Amino acid sequence: MQTSVSQAGLGAAYAAYARYERTRDFACLDTAIHNFQHSLDAAPEPNVELLGWLGYCLWKRFELRGKLDDLERTISVLQGTLQLMPSDDPERAKRLGDMAISMQQRFRHLGKLDDLEDAIRMQQRAVELTPDGHPDMAIRLVNLTSSQSLRYEHLGDVCDLERAIAGQQRAVELTPNEHTDMPLRLTSLALSLRTCFMRLGKLVDLERALAMQYRAVELVPDGHPDTAAWLDNLACLQHLRFEHLGDYTDLERAIAGQQRVVQLVSEGHPDMPTRLNNLGNSLRTRFQHLGELDDLESATRLQRRVLELIPDDHPSTAGSLANLAFVQELRYERLGNVDDLECAIAGRRRAVELVPEGHSDMPLHLNNLGASLYTRFKRLDEVDDINGAISAQRHGVELTPVGHPALPTWLNNLGALLGSRFERLGDLDDLKHAVASERRAIELSSHAHPTKPVSLSNLAHLLALHLPTPDALLRAHSRILDMLPEIVWLGHSLKRRLKESRRLRGLANSAVHVAIHAGALAQAVEWSDAGRSLIWSQVLSLRSPVNDLVQYYPDLAHSLEKVHAQLQGSVHISSISESLSATGSPALTTNAEADHHRALAIEYDKIVAEVRRQSGFGDFMRPKKLAALLPSSKSLHGYVVSVNADRASCDALIFGPKETISSVALPKLSLKKAETLRSRWQSYLGTYNVRERVMAARNYYPNCQPVVRILGCIWRWIVDPILKAISLNEPLDGNHLPHVSWCPAGPLSQLPLHAAGIYDEESGQHAYDFVVSSYTPSLSALTRCVDALAKQEHTIPSVLVATQSNTPGLEPLPGTVVEGARLHELFSRSHIAHTVLNGEQATSSAVRAAIDSHTWLHLACHGQQDLSDPTKSAFALSDEPLSLTDLMTLKDDNAELAFLSACQTAVGDEKIPEESMHLAAGMLAVGFKGVVATMWSIRDDDAPLVVETYYKKLLELRASGTLEKGETGAAYALHEATKRLREEVGEKEFVRWAPFVHFGV
Repeated sequence: MQTSVSQAGLGAAYAAYARYERTRDFACLDTAIHNFQHSLDAAPEPNVELLGWLGYCLWKRFELRGKLDDLERTISVLQGTLQLMPSDDPERAKRLGDMAISMQQRFRHLGKLDDLEDAIRMQQRAVELTPDGHPDMAIRLVNLTSSQSLRYEHLGDVCDLERAIAGQQRAVELTPNEHTDMPLRLTSLALSLRTCFMRLGKLVDLERALAMQYRAVELVPDGHPDTAAWLDNLACLQHLRFEHLGDYTDLERAIAGQQRVVQLVSEGHPDMPTRLNNLGNSLRTRFQHLGELDDLESATRLQRRVLELIPDDHPSTAGSLANLAFVQELRYERLGNVDDLECAIAGRRRAVELVPEGHSDMPLHLNNLGASLYTRFKRLDEVDDINGAISAQRHGVELTPVGHPALPTWLNNLGALLGSRFERLGDLDDLKHAVASERRAIELSSHAHPTKPVSLSNLAHLLALHLPTPDALLRAHSRILDMLPEIVWLGHSLKRRLKESRRLRGLANSAVHVAIHAGALAQAVEWSDAGRSLIWSQVLSLRSPVNDLVQYYPDLAHSLEKVHAQLQGSVHISSISESLSATGSPALTTNAEADHHRALAIEYDKIVAEVRRQSGFGDFMRPKKLAALLPSSKSLHGYVVSVNADRASCDALIFGPKETISSVALPKLSLKKAETLRSRWQSYLGTYNVRERVMAARNYYPNCQPVVRILGCIWRWIVDPILKAISLNEPLDGNHLPHVSWCPAGPLSQLPLHAAGIYDEESGQHAYDFVVSSYTPSLSALTRCVDALAKQEHTIPSVLVATQSNTPGLEPLPGTVVEGARLHELFSRSHIAHTVLNGEQATSSAVRAAIDSHTWLHLACHGQQDLSDPTKSAFALSDEPLSLTDLMTLKDDNAELAFLSACQTAVGDEKIPEESMHLAAGMLAVGFKGVVATMWSIRDDDAPLVVETYYKKLLELRASGTLEKGETGAAYALHEATKRLREEVGEKEFVRWAPFVHFGV
C-alpha cells in the first residue's frame, strides 16, 4: 500500500512540474516540490533520482523567488545525493557541479568564505572527473572559473584571476560558434577580463572584454530570452570604458543599450531590478558629467523603483539603498536641500546594518557612509561627523584585502578625510596618517585608475602642510611628476587628455616651488618643463628621430617608427565620432577609430618599455634632463625666464647667456593675486568685446584706468623684480635692447607681461623700455626651435601669404586686402619669392598644401577661439576653417617664421593654460621656429601698419648681416612694429598695440 501511495505521489510530482514548464505557474512548481518531498518521505529508503528532482525544483524556485530557505534546502538535498552516490558514479561530476553552484550562491547571500572555498574544491573535482572530449567539460570549466573570479574579488589573489581567464578562454575554444551556450561563455570571459583590467589597469584587457561581449551579442538570435542580459553586460562595459577613457560616445551607447534592455524585460521578471539599477547608474554618471537635472531625477526614480521590487531581506537591498543614497547626495549637492543629505545618510546606515559581519561588501558600504558623513561635516562643521566619517572609512580599509581593485580609492578617501581633520583640529598624527594613506593609494593604483590624479593632488597638498625635510619633499614630488605622462595617456582621445590635464593643474607648479626653495634649481627647471605642454610633447615625440636606437637596436627602431607613423594620424583626434543605428540612437557597435588608436598606444607603450630595458636606453622618451632641456649659450641670445605661481609662493627661474640658472622670489605676487589679475584682464577685454578682428569704427577705450592698474601690478609684482635681478632695468638704445623669452605658468600665461609698466606717471617705466620680449610655451619648445634653427643656414626666404577679407557669417576685413597688397609690393621690391592666396584662393587645403614649400607664412583672416574644445580653434579661410587639429597633422622642417594676423591666436584654454592649446603653439609644433600671434583681437586698420613695419625691419635685419646664427630677428622686428603703432595711436591705446606677441626664436 505504501508503494502505491509513493508511486501516485511521484506521478503527481512529475505532472505538476510538466505543467510548470508549460505555464510558468509558480503554484505548479510548489505542488511539484511538495509531491517530490512527499514521495521521498514515503519511500522505504533514500532515492538518488528523487533527491535529484527535488533539489532541481528547489533550485528553480530559489532562482525565481530568491528565498534563502529554498537555497538551504537545495544544499541539504544535494549533500544527501552525493552521500548516496558511489565515488565512481558517472553522474558524480554533475552532482558536484550542482552542489558547488548552490554553495557559491549561498556565499553571494551570506558572504561566508567557507562556502566559496567548498564550491571551488567541488568544481575542481568535477573538472578532474570529466574526461577530455566530454561535452560538459566547457560548462564545468566556466562554473569553476566563475567561483575563482568571485574569490579573487573578495581576496584579491591575482592567481585566481589568471586561472579564471585561462579556464574561460579554454572553455570558449572548446565551444563551437553555433553552440547555444557560446554567448554565455564569451560573457564569462568578458567579465573576468573586465576584472583583470580593474586590477592591473591594462587597457588591452578592457578592449578584449568588450570584443568578447560584442561577439556574444552578435551570436544571440532575435527573440532569445538572454538578449537583455548580454546587452546589459555590454552596456556596463561601455559605461566602464567611459569612466576610464572619457569617450562620451561610450556612455551614450551604454544608456541606449540599457534603455532597450529595460524594454525587453517583462514586468515581474526577477532581473528587472538589476536592469533598472544599471540604467540608473548610467544616468547618474551622465548627470555628473553634463549636469542635466532630468538625468538625476530619472536615476532617483529608477533606484526607488528597484527598492520597491525587491524584499527587505534580498541580498541586493543594501546595494540598492547605497545607489539611492548616491543620487540623493547628488541632489543635495545640486539643489542644497539638507533633507536629501539626511536621507542619504540614513540609507547608508541602513545598508551597513543589513550587511552581515564579515561580508565582502562591508568595506564598500562603510566607505559610502564615510563619504556622506564628510559631506554633512562640510555643511554643518560638526566634529562628530568628521570623526564618524574617518572611523567608518578606516574600518572599511582595514577590512579590504590587498589587491582589491577599490582599495586605492578608499585609501585616497581616508587620506582626504584625515587631511581635512588635521586642517580643522591641527593634530599632526592626522597629517602623518593622511600622507601615508595617499602614498599607499598611489602605489596601489594603475595609470588608468580614475582615483590616481586625485591622490596625486591630495598628496601634493598634504606634503605642503607636512613640511618634512627638503630631500623627502623632492623625492615625493619626483614620484608625482613621473606619473603625469601615465595619466595624460597617449591612448586617450585628445579631449580626455585635456580633461586629465585640467585635473592635474598645479601639481607641477607645486613641485617647482619645492625644488626652488630646496635650492635644487636644476630640478626646478626640469619639473617646470615636465608639467607644461604635455600634449604638444606627445605630438612631437612621435616625430622625433630615433637615430641612436637605429644604430644599436634596428629592429626595435623599425617597430617604433612604424607605430609612430600610424599614431601621428590619430593622436590629434579630439573626440570620437558617434555611430548611429537605423533609429538614430547610438549604435551598440565597436568604434573602430577609437579602438585602433588605443591599440596603437598600447603597442607604443609596449615597445618603449622594451627599449628602456636595453642597456643605455633607460631614459628613452622620458622628460629631458637639464643638459638637453636648455639651449646652449652659443645658440641662445638673451635670457629665458620661467615664472611659477604656486599656492605657497611665486618665483622666477632665469637661464642666462652664460648657462647660469638663478631664481628670483616674487614676494608681492601670490597665486590668488595672479588669478585675480587674469580674471580682471579677461573681464576688461570682454567688456569691450575684443574677441574678433574688426574694422576701425569700434571705439575701444572709453576708460583705460582699469588696464593701467592691471599693467602697473604686473610691472611691480612680476616684471620689474625680475629685470632688476638680472640688471636689465636701465634703458638702452632700442636697437640693442637685450632679449627675454617669457615662459609664464598658470594664470600668468594669459597676462601681457611684455606690456607691463607704469602708465599713470609721466616718467613711468615700461617693459618695452628695457627688453625685447618673446614667449615660449615651454623651455623644451624653445630649445627645439633654437636647435633646429641653428642647423639651418640663413637663406633668402620664400613667403606664403593668405588673406581672407569676406568670410561668410563674419565681419568683413577690408584691411586684409590692403595688408596683402602691401606685402606683395614689399616682397616684389625686395626680390623675395612669394605666393599670394586671396579670397576664394585661400582655402584650407591650398594653405596646407603650400606650407611645406615656403619658409615664411603670413595669414590675414579671422581667427576663431573655441573655448569648449581648444583643438577646434582655427583660421577662418574661404572654404573651411584651418583648425589646430589640422595643424597637428602637419610637419615642416624647413619652416622658419609665421605671422598670424588674426585675433586670439596666442590664447589657450584658461582652465589648462599650461597646455598652451592655441594656434601659435600649434605653429611651433608644426615646425616654425618663430611665430607672431595675437593675445586678443586686432583692429583691421592697425594690421597693415604693423605688418608692413615688421617685414621691413625683418628684411633690414637680414640684409644688414647683424643676425647671428640661431637668430631670426622676428622679436626685434615686432618690437619695432608695435613701437610704430604705439607712436601712431598713443601709448594708452593698449588693446591696439599690446596684442601682438612673438613666440619662439
